[in-house]
Amino acid sequence: VLSNSDSNTTSLTGGITTTGDDADGLVLSNSDSNTTSLTGGITTTGDDADGLFLSNSDSNTTTLTGGITTTGDDAYGLVLSNSDSNTTTLTGGISTTGDVADGLFLYDSDSNTVNLTGSLSATGASSYAIYANSTSDNNTIVFNQGSQIIGSLYNDGTNNTLTFNLGRAASYNFTTSGAVNWVLDDTTKTVIAGSAKSRGVADMDDAGNRLYQRLSQINSSLTNQQRQTRQGYARGDYWIDSYYTDSERDTSPAQINQHTRGITVGFNASGDRDLAMDVIINYENSDAGYGLSEQTVDSNSLMVGLSFPELMTAMDGSLAVKFLAGMSDNDRDLTVLNNTVSTGQETITDSYDSTYVTAGASWMQSLYATPRFKSQFLLGMDINHEQIEGSTASAYYRLDDRDITQLVGQAQYGITIQGINKKLTINGNIGLTHANIIDGENQRYTIDGTAVSYTADKSNTYTTASLGATYRLNPQAYAYAHVKQFDSTDDIDGTTGNVGLVVSF
Repeated sequence: VLSNSDSNTTSLTGGITTTGDDADGLVLSNSDSNTTSLTGGITTTGDDADGLFLSNSDSNTTTLTGGITTTGDDAYGLVLSNSDSNTTTLTGGISTTGDVADGLFLYDSDSNTVNLTGSLSATGASSYAIYANSTSDNNTIVFNQGSQIIGSLYNDGTNNTLTFNLGRAASYNFTTSGAVNWVLDDTTKTVIAGSAKSRGVADMDDAGNRLYQRLSQINSSLTNQQRQTRQGYARGDYWIDSYYTDSERDTSPAQINQHTRGITVGFNASGDRDLAMDVIINYENSDAGYGLSEQTVDSNSLMVGLSFPELMTAMDGSLAVKFLAGMSDNDRDLTVLNNTVSTGQETITDSYDSTYVTAGASWMQSLYATPRFKSQFLLGMDINHEQIEGSTASAYYRLDDRDITQLVGQAQYGITIQGINKKLTINGNIGLTHANIIDGENQRYTIDGTAVSYTADKSNTYTTASLGATYRLNPQAYAYAHVKQFDSTDDIDGTTGNVGLVVSF
């Protein structure tokens, strides 16, 4: 207890545990401008035993790691009574289970800031997760990423604010009550009144990156075929290229974690013509998770098309052209935070289809060549289009159709080294790719029938480095393997592994 004590600095390690009625955990009474840090949290078990109680105390800074737990009746988690301009930060949340035991109780207290990470839970009869009385004004409660709320959010005060700093992936449908509406603020996306409701936008924001990633491994396979054709490798009757990609962005609160598995098959359709032409078939399965797995998207897609790995040659260079189209079916799960259910959250699902069209050309120019060493430079330009079907997730959210057109430019420098036995070839390259949405960055959607929209990230630049090897198995077949590392200006980085086979009959 700090009573009639000002300007103290107190640090405690190990937490506070009390038993018995009226046995509060940590109390500041008639004490101002104190700084208190507690590692380990607060636990009380008696009736009227509050966790943290500030009474007639102003301008204090209190930080708790470990949270607050109370089990008795009338045992509040955090109480601010006749206390103004305090800043309280809790990591670990607040949990009360007794009757008439609010999680956060604001009584005749103004201009306080409470930062919460973890669960704010009040499950006893006549208990509120937050209760602000009519003479508590201008307070701000901030919910940080990882927070949950179980229990009612009651407000009678003026200009009290709920700030949701939960990240782009978080969706929530919180029910509020009281005579005065809360002021609502979300740091990354739209929140609508009528209680407090929002939909995560991480999947909308990542649509451009997902479109680029969907086509990038096909493009890598086709670039490899262009290089091998340009360097005089015998064209097989078919080639197979399988790949696996693991990419992620750890930056909080905008995490992305995506895994991709796919296979591309090219069938030599040149026939008796001198023009090199392949029929391309690609199948891919991917799963993406956003935030703290608040959004997941699982996709299965198929693309088919034509590739001309050497449409024309001139000045020791070659032009390759491709045209592909396809579609995917996608299943999406959304975790929706809901303070009226016992778990604090629920999962809703929706499904949607996408169609793809892409066309592009690349020029590969030989730079320097010896019998065992070759280098080449590649410039390419693609235009990608995806039509995303609108979908409905439960009764909460409806996404409108969205058409995305993306322009992708790339430059690569590569080398090829021939082994002494002529069976083994080592190749590597470094590259720079810029993907820019030229139309369709805006996603329109509704939250409980209220129309809103989100403008997604338009562009991303990727740097790549790859190393691979080709080995001649016999005169009719050779195999190859590549490893590619990529990084982007949006802090997305990943690794792709490829293995392939070219066979002639």
